[in-house]
Amino acid sequence: MIKQISVLVENKSGQAYKPIKVLGDAGVDICAISVADTIDFGILRIITRDNDKAVEVLKQAGCTVNLADLVGAVVENEPGGLANLLTVFEKEGINIEYFYSFLPRKGEEAIMFFKVEETATALEKLKKHGVKLVEKSI
Repeated sequence: MIKQISVLVENKSGQAYKPIKVLGDAGVDICAISVADTIDFGILRIITRDNDKAVEVLKQAGCTVNLADLVGAVVENEPGGLANLLTVFEKEGINIEYFYSFLPRKGEEAIMFFKVEETATALEKLKKHGVKLVEKSI
C-alpha cells in the first residue's frame, strides 16, 4: 500500500510553490505529484520517499495535510498497458476515485497510483490476477 500526502492550497497564483519549496528545503524527494483544482482551492497530491518527514515539515509550515492509502500497480510501458490493467479493475468491480502516474524513462515499467473505495480489498483482488503491486514508496 502506498501513502499519499494531500495538501490543500488556495487557488491563487504561486500557492503550490510553498509546499514544494518546503519539501525541497527539507531534502524530501518527491516521487510523483498531481494537482486537482476547484473554484476556491486546489489539492496537491504527493508521493514521497519519506512521508513522515514530509508531513512534519509541511505541518510546521502551516499547511493543511492529509494522508490517504493508494494502490500502486506496475503497468507495462507500452500501448495498451494501462487498458490491460484497467480490465482487471473492471472485472473485479473495483471503483477508482482517481489515478495518476509515475512514468519512468523509456523502456522501463510505469507505475500507476489509484485511489479506490476499499484499498485492502482491491489489493487482494489485484494480487489474485497477478498484478505486480508497489508495496511502498518508490
